[in-house]
Amino acid sequence: MAFWGKRKQFVRISVERLQPGMHISLAERWFDHPFILNEFTLASEQEISVIHAMGMTSVMWCGEASKAPPLAEAPANATPPPVDTKGQREAVALLAAANAERDVRRALALAARRKATQAEQAYLGATQVLREAFAVIFSSPQSAVDKTMALVADATRAMSADGEVSLILLSDRLAQSNQYAHSVNVMLLSLLLGKVCGLEHGALQDMALGALLHDVGKLDVQDAAKLKPEAERTRAEENYFRLHVEYGENFIKKLPALGSSARTALSMHHEHWDGSGYPRGLKGEALPLSAGIVALVNRYDNLCNPLRIQDAVTPAEAMARIFKFENAHFEPTLLARFIKAMGVYPPGTAVELSNGGLGMVVSINRADTLRPVLTLYAPDVPRD
Repeated sequence: MAFWGKRKQFVRISVERLQPGMHISLAERWFDHPFILNEFTLASEQEISVIHAMGMTSVMWCGEASKAPPLAEAPANATPPPVDTKGQREAVALLAAANAERDVRRALALAARRKATQAEQAYLGATQVLREAFAVIFSSPQSAVDKTMALVADATRAMSADGEVSLILLSDRLAQSNQYAHSVNVMLLSLLLGKVCGLEHGALQDMALGALLHDVGKLDVQDAAKLKPEAERTRAEENYFRLHVEYGENFIKKLPALGSSARTALSMHHEHWDGSGYPRGLKGEALPLSAGIVALVNRYDNLCNPLRIQDAVTPAEAMARIFKFENAHFEPTLLARFIKAMGVYPPGTAVELSNGGLGMVVSINRADTLRPVLTLYAPDVPRD
């Protein structure tokens, strides 16, 4: 029987020999028991009473994973211990309560999965809308912008109703290294951070539009440079690649209705607080808040979802790298707000719990960032 990827040996023993500290498996009962896991270490006599109340006569025991050995076998002619009817009643009551708790837990997990599925469908729908908009962006620029503006309006409304709408962005099943997914990620994360910074609805929506269009200039950049990681580009290729900002600026000149926040977000999404960015090397207070927000979340998503999947880092690693090695690139207060908004364990982070269970961070606990809200792995809950 496998235990977290390592082969362990189990033998069958009588439930009369159980004591706390023994590592057992109830896999033969599948999910017809109240415990969180099929395989676990007994922590109390109460748990043993529950196993007795279930009517089980034997379980599978793993010696190497146990902290205590089985109790000695009773002699064949030994007098059976007196029946503790009170203890049995308590165990049955405990079993009933545990089963009720399990049912609630499963219902909550099912609701969480349904919400995640709905969010995933909305997310994938957004990338498709953006793909369609970019397909006609040169032949019919106003039509393309109308599509993106409708997309931004929907996302802004969703963010206002549910501040954690972007939580599933970086989960493994959605991580994509294409321009459309990246643009949607940057838009949603910009909305999240903009909301934390107190931007009012109009400014938030205007900035989000710039975030969604921030890489539109890359449509004019040849794949040879665009699809090559930064570290592998020659100086000439890098200079050519950086022209995507200018190309994007030229495009939005055709769209006078775009607000100032959208324009600065596109024009300055590679500028740095310390002046080391491009294309103009702007520094400090010369960078509007909208530009700083889009620059920060753009970098974060590029680390999590790079061109080559093998170069990807986890959300927590991306946050740590920015804070430790790239903090000078971003306004200090803005960076601190982003870290607080995303938490110690950013959404999309896979975690192993103290009881051996697996989960994924889906939202931040604002009151205690060390205790995020998780979706637990529950095999008995259908995905849809």
